[in-house]
Amino acid sequence: MQRRNLIKGGLATAPWVAMTAIGLQPEAVMAAWPKAAFYLEDLSEAERLLFADTPVEDSDRIAVTAPDIAENGRVVPVQVVIDLPDPKTLTLLSDGNPFPLLARARFTPDVEPTLSVRVKMGQSATLIALVESDGRLYRATRAVKVTAGGCGG
Repeated sequence: MQRRNLIKGGLATAPWVAMTAIGLQPEAVMAAWPKAAFYLEDLSEAERLLFADTPVEDSDRIAVTAPDIAENGRVVPVQVVIDLPDPKTLTLLSDGNPFPLLARARFTPDVEPTLSVRVKMGQSATLIALVESDGRLYRATRAVKVTAGGCGG
């Protein structure tokens, strides 16, 4: 039985050893993640925690695609395509969810600045995409009507 536990333990730690060997540091990445923002229940508090008092500009260079009417709020497909120079982060929020922060992504220059996710929406609401680019903060929105709730509905 001890041999089996030794093998299982070795298999469980092998990915961490491999990631560390190639220079990835999972604890450093997780330490930078804004965990507290995902648990805030107020949209303005989440925005303040993530962006302080950075002024926000509306932009038509951010395309938020989602259905006009979502028949099932538990699985709402959302795509955000960014056509701004050197986008750093994308933050997706919903003004109608109990916890408004839905997703946050960081982009490197080597990736296409596009995010496709399925989100849970408890009621009809506005999706808000905030993009940090060139030291500025840009916003695009999309209204989605939900006919069957997903957040406890």
